[in-house]
Amino acid sequence: MEIIKSYLENMFMHLPHTPEVSRAKEELLTMMEDKYNELKAEGRTENEAIGIVISEFGNLEELAESLGISSYLRTKGMPEGSRIIRLEEARSYIEVSIKSAHKIAIATMLCIWSPILLILLSGIASFGYSYISGTLASAVGLVFLLVLVAIAVALFITNGMALDRYEYLKKEPFRLESATDAYLQEQKNLFQPTFIRSITLGVILCILGVIPLLVLAIVFQSALPVILGVVFLLVMVSVAVFFFITAGIRNDCYKVLLQEEEFSVKSKSGSQKLIDVIAGIYWPITVCIYLFWSFSTGNWGHTWIIWPIAGVLFGAISTICAAVTRNS
Repeated sequence: MEIIKSYLENMFMHLPHTPEVSRAKEELLTMMEDKYNELKAEGRTENEAIGIVISEFGNLEELAESLGISSYLRTKGMPEGSRIIRLEEARSYIEVSIKSAHKIAIATMLCIWSPILLILLSGIASFGYSYISGTLASAVGLVFLLVLVAIAVALFITNGMALDRYEYLKKEPFRLESATDAYLQEQKNLFQPTFIRSITLGVILCILGVIPLLVLAIVFQSALPVILGVVFLLVMVSVAVFFFITAGIRNDCYKVLLQEEEFSVKSKSGSQKLIDVIAGIYWPITVCIYLFWSFSTGNWGHTWIIWPIAGVLFGAISTICAAVTRNS
């Protein structure tokens, strides 16, 4: 019954605390308890009883009229006529997003790894090893870089196309079935500890990645150990970014479906359109700056820093856009 009660709380979470809603909630709880006890008396297992009760009483829209709360559901979120998102559609979006998140994270890791061979070979060549020249080191390193970037771009494009059919969830207001809303609230709450652990682990990896670089730079006078420290830092940052992206995209799934924060109904009316326009200009310019800086200086071991800086700045720009839209 604790699971059923928790599910019921999520079903009524966004409804106003009025006497009518409280009465309907108590009445529905009684109905669910009676059905649960009846199923247990018939010899059903715990999971079977819970599943049957939720499937029979978990859709508040179907029970709203008999419970006397139809008017509250009509005013919840969006007016009549808005697109209604059902549980199957929400689950499908979450599943596709989770799969895409892993591939996008891998693509981002490939971008971070792409200059590693160029950094290593250029460092070795600079020490005058006879078996590799500076020209050969640059050529092999650039080929490796371009191959990894090409694979990453392919992953970005294919996964972007897979998510295109759900783009309306981010741009258009919609309504959730009460059962879908309750399910999403429960799943979001269950995921929060994992989300916090992933972000914390990513931050720790970034910090740990810097330590060997600092130690090597202080202890050794030679540049080669420092180059190895840079490579280690890139690997650690790439793993951290994997955790950031996979956890962040899944967390955003729940915000998109529950229409929270930057994906709220009000934000969709203005800020998201403004952010899309800015992003279409911002990121191509960032790529051009990165490529120009990297090829003109040949300092691939340091130019990667433009990406985390660009990401933080874009996050700040998105927040400002959302704030301006809310206040306008």
